[in-house]
Amino acid sequence: MDFLYDLVNLEFIIIISFVAVSAYLRLQPLKVVLLFSHIVAIFLLNDVLFNAGYFGDQWAYLSAARSIRDSLTTLSFQEITGFTLESIHLHDSKVTGVLNTHGLSGLFFALVPVPFIKSIHSVSMINFMLFMFLFVFIKKNLINNNTVDYFLLLFPSLLLYSSLALREILILVIMFFTVYFIVIKEQKVLGLIFGLPLLVLKFQNYFMIILAVLLYTILKRRSIKINIVFFLAILIGIFIPEKIPVIGSYYNEIERYRLALLAENMVKVTGKFYDWQAARAMYEPLGTGISLVFLVAKNFIYMLFKPLPWECRNPFQVMQTVENIIVVIMIIILNRKRLMNQVVRQKVLFLNIMLFISMAINGLVVFNFGTAARYKFTFIVIYFLFYYSLLHYDKLLYIKNSQNKRFSSAHKI
Repeated sequence: MDFLYDLVNLEFIIIISFVAVSAYLRLQPLKVVLLFSHIVAIFLLNDVLFNAGYFGDQWAYLSAARSIRDSLTTLSFQEITGFTLESIHLHDSKVTGVLNTHGLSGLFFALVPVPFIKSIHSVSMINFMLFMFLFVFIKKNLINNNTVDYFLLLFPSLLLYSSLALREILILVIMFFTVYFIVIKEQKVLGLIFGLPLLVLKFQNYFMIILAVLLYTILKRRSIKINIVFFLAILIGIFIPEKIPVIGSYYNEIERYRLALLAENMVKVTGKFYDWQAARAMYEPLGTGISLVFLVAKNFIYMLFKPLPWECRNPFQVMQTVENIIVVIMIIILNRKRLMNQVVRQKVLFLNIMLFISMAINGLVVFNFGTAARYKFTFIVIYFLFYYSLLHYDKLLYIKNSQNKRFSSAHKI
């Protein structure tokens, strides 16, 4: 019976896609084919190319979205925060966080105007709608060129997550507009306000964006006194973090979070529920001083490449490794391009700071390959979208300045 509901949803999104994208944006035939391949992928992934249980939390987002959609249609709003997920068996404090995360994601999914939410394919189609909305917005308000179009249409991880019933595309959309207001519109406060849902959906992403904004603001000013104070604070944070209460508390929190995630990963490795003894035996403490610097640098690089080719155990990990290598090559190529405009260079600095912070912190705390792929996915997509856009703006500004100089020279003559 769910198939019939999904068939109605499919007809709906095909019509919307054709009208809003193919006709409205006047896409080239190849791009239309690639866009519609995202729809086809929805039905080729779950329970076809792999068992839907491989991404088991899809059912949690479906349960949340269905519960909230039913509540909205019956005006029984108490169900929005009252649904339960019997399949989750974690510590009470963690259950609350998971339920809140799924609940807020489910609320967003329930509000997307897809006719029915009956299966994980329904939520997957909602994610495609979010992806399509982002695609249209980028072409109309950020940049309209082939490089960005084909990146959006061909990037493997983007195809994967826009075809599954997960929250990654929702997080991507929220992060995109957060960075859009910060980088393009230069409205940091508005951007951070827009990103507030991340505090529930993925709080560490919001923390990393704030950290990137603070670090960027300090480096942008180029004040010798501020830079000296900042450098000293970094040295203290590296060698004696406990001397600065704020840094010390974050240091201890990261240490605790790392051990917890390692213990959680041990559940998958050993099958034992939160094997803390095994986790502590394998755990590599953060340390201080040079060892901390080395650990951060090592995990930053490892996070970009994780999993390494010899660590792959299934086709997904092989595809992820190939994608990682291509991504790193693209990052190097982009950063070798010469930027002519000072403002553009500063905005690129922010992107590089955010990329470093996200890969370094996630590299320190994430041990599972699948989790690593999902954690870095949004940051990688955001990085390339805005970097390509800034390159385009830099080129336009250079052409405009050159034309103005020629006009001024001719006017003087």
